[in-house]
Amino acid sequence: MSAFDAEVTVTRQRFANRETGFAVLDAEQDGEPIVLVGPLIHLEARERARVLGSWVTDSRYGPQVKVSEARPLAPVDAAALITYLRKVKHVGRKRAEALLERHGQAHVLEAIDRDPVGTFQGAGLSAGRAAEAAAAWQELRLTRQLHLLLAPHGLGYLVRPIHAEYGPSAQRVIQENPYELTRVFGVGFLTADRIARSQHGDISAIPGRPRAAVVHLLAEAERNGSTCLPLRLLTEQAQELLGHPLAEADLSDLLRAGDIIFEADPDGETFVYRTATAELEAELAERVRGLVGSPGRLSGTTPSLADTGIALTDEQAAAVAAAFAHRLSVITGGPGTGKTATVRAIATAVTAAGAKVLLVAPTGRAAARMREASGLEASTVHSALGWIPGEGPEHDEDDPVRADLLLLDESSMANLELMVTLLRAISQRAHVVLVGDADQLAPVGAGKPFAEMLSSGVVPSTQLSHIFRQAAGSMIVQGAHAIRRGEMPSFQAGVGTDGEPMRRDLFLIERNDPRAAREEIVSLVAERLPAHYGVDPVADIQVFAPVYRGELGIDALNTALRERLNPHGPPVGGGRLRLGDKLMMTGRNLHELRLMNGTLLRLVDEIPGGSGGDGDEAALLLTGDDGTVFRLAPEEAESLRLAYACSVHRGQGIELPVAVIVAHPAAGAFLLRREMLYTAVTRARIATVIVGVGAVVARAAATPDGGRRHSRLAARLTARLA
Repeated sequence: MSAFDAEVTVTRQRFANRETGFAVLDAEQDGEPIVLVGPLIHLEARERARVLGSWVTDSRYGPQVKVSEARPLAPVDAAALITYLRKVKHVGRKRAEALLERHGQAHVLEAIDRDPVGTFQGAGLSAGRAAEAAAAWQELRLTRQLHLLLAPHGLGYLVRPIHAEYGPSAQRVIQENPYELTRVFGVGFLTADRIARSQHGDISAIPGRPRAAVVHLLAEAERNGSTCLPLRLLTEQAQELLGHPLAEADLSDLLRAGDIIFEADPDGETFVYRTATAELEAELAERVRGLVGSPGRLSGTTPSLADTGIALTDEQAAAVAAAFAHRLSVITGGPGTGKTATVRAIATAVTAAGAKVLLVAPTGRAAARMREASGLEASTVHSALGWIPGEGPEHDEDDPVRADLLLLDESSMANLELMVTLLRAISQRAHVVLVGDADQLAPVGAGKPFAEMLSSGVVPSTQLSHIFRQAAGSMIVQGAHAIRRGEMPSFQAGVGTDGEPMRRDLFLIERNDPRAAREEIVSLVAERLPAHYGVDPVADIQVFAPVYRGELGIDALNTALRERLNPHGPPVGGGRLRLGDKLMMTGRNLHELRLMNGTLLRLVDEIPGGSGGDGDEAALLLTGDDGTVFRLAPEEAESLRLAYACSVHRGQGIELPVAVIVAHPAAGAFLLRREMLYTAVTRARIATVIVGVGAVVARAAATPDGGRRHSRLAARLTARLA
């Protein structure tokens, strides 16, 4: 990539996302057309800007400039000046031309700045309208100054909300204390630091900086799975971030302001929380204790196992009995241990007892899988709670869900916030059963409540360990259990416990060269696996990789797979997407569409706005794996990512016929750990193929995830019993 540093003139805005600031623009540089992509929402047609970035080559759309900074420049030519002046209230084309003629191109902006009311009156406006135009001019100049201040840092898209929040004082607030942006708008600490340095040079004494650093570190910890940080670790990280020790007075100020909370363990360790997160964790502990300690609608009722029509092991029967006896119980077990049959038995027994059961899962795909496997209705948690966009769930303590027993499958995927939200919606005598696999990856987001409930010993739990005969004949199942034990899975088809040959559904294809490994993956997905198993290469096969960058990273794999599987899809959204692409919703939930983070989609059509489409609004049409059609506003397209390949974390709720896993030194082998490998191997129903190096697989199986999640739910649960 070569650097780009030049003045350009914007000619057209192809695509823009108001929320993220990302835009695709057509522009001219010295009369030559170029395409700009990046944080460009603040630039409009006919506007000039100084652009910094680098040339990149899109495999289909050719050279583009990936922009890192775009600084608006004052308009100089007549057309640009007229366009700019027409933004002022009551100033149309004729008055803009009159202003240019009267004051000249070089001096018109200076004349208006010097005497706005008089200048606009001179262009023919009445005194009242001239005053309104002057007010509009001051606002326009203010937002332009904000653009000049924020655009170099990729924050031009925040100009409108910042102006709405602070009004005329916005520029002063940002210049004097840019760390205010971290509090109100979620701007990262390092970005606020860059803005501060550009304004002050010496940033050590700027008010709000220590507070922003602490809150940033706690927020980052939550994104990485923790709910809190030990005080000693927080102060170490803060010193590294700030460049000087964190003063006790700074922490005291944060405590007084209510931003953070200190909590001490019995052994003397002090933990620091963001206040809202501490309150959530404490609430979850209280709700769990309340469920465990109170009788429910089914307590005292003996489940009629004969009515289920299912032959149950002693472990499964104990799980059904616990679901009736206790208002909260947990069922855990690896693949092939009968979790689905147990779910079906519980639901059947509850129905036979004249009670209502509700089955839910964290994702749409997990709900669909539960529905398929159990033959019972199931929905996502968000759907069951009646989530209202911008407001939250319809069902809570005041309006609980109508169910005598709620069963959550894939409970290991539920983070702290989701678990609290779900338990808030449980009626006073309802039961809750949490089903999951504690050895899978921890959830995305803060906390790991399922694992901590198990480890606390407070919640009645059943461990399913018996591997059923049919599952025992699967190399995937046996390999997964070997990985759970920290052992290398076998890729040789042996003999099952019933004396029959095992199903060859787990494979290792060794390829030392990264390019050869990538070519092997593309060949497997596009040709050999579909031909052998009769599956669709896009809908039925998922590639999993540990990292995004590099020759075997997710980005490179997505590019290579798309070129083979969707080479001629018409471009959408400035060329980033193509019709026919396999995509994933990332980063957010669109509750109004019931479109959740992690949903796999196919892009099937682009509907233009106005009379050219089938309605007034432009939209992207996407289909889910169950055939559901989603109509997505174009500005939401930035939340869509190519998903021919994805990370194991993003694919945690996926189960589909065939999985291909990258296990190679060139693909972040040091990040591939036991939980990730175990989760990826168990995503497939028909076959799992690992491409890479056997030693990487062995190392991953032997290496548990060392990244500790700091959380105190288990401590809160056991403390009350001590």
